[in-house]
Amino acid sequence: MVMLKKMQRSYAGGFEMGKRQVLFVTHCDNNLAEGVSYAIELAKAMDEDIMLLFVPKRPNHIGKLENLMTAVTFAEAGEHTTARQIATEDSWGMEEGCDKELAAVVEKCLNEGIHTSVHTSALDAISGTRKLLREYRDIDKVVLSPAITAAENVTSKDMSRLVRIASRPIVTMTRQACAIASGKEKA
Repeated sequence: MVMLKKMQRSYAGGFEMGKRQVLFVTHCDNNLAEGVSYAIELAKAMDEDIMLLFVPKRPNHIGKLENLMTAVTFAEAGEHTTARQIATEDSWGMEEGCDKELAAVVEKCLNEGIHTSVHTSALDAISGTRKLLREYRDIDKVVLSPAITAAENVTSKDMSRLVRIASRPIVTMTRQACAIASGKEKA
């Protein structure tokens, strides 16, 4: 968990100088691999590398309040260690199993011969993408995972803003398209 917070790594020996990259923007949650198959196929077809950007989910204030109330309950019962752990729970939007899923995604990319770098941002999806696009000029395309493009995560106003600032092709994915790309949907 801690490893991902400040992670900025390159796998498979780093990138070739000047090689173009596909930026895949997603959340680090249980659906991490969702959309990665499409990004890998796109990178292979375009002879590009993949840059993964993890952004936090929109704040869930009700969930935070519930966590604090649960922490108070444990504190009143004398379970101070548990209460402290729940109260300081990671609000960045990361889930516990993310490290294993990330390792699986990176391994899948390496097996396909695609170099991978992993970046995190404390900013929302649009602002984090914009910041990374300014820092790395070799990004050729932006692919937004189904978790990002879900109705509650990115509004049409956000998408318009991203299109204006990106000046690169932006690919948005739905969950159905993702299932088709990964071959999971049944005929």
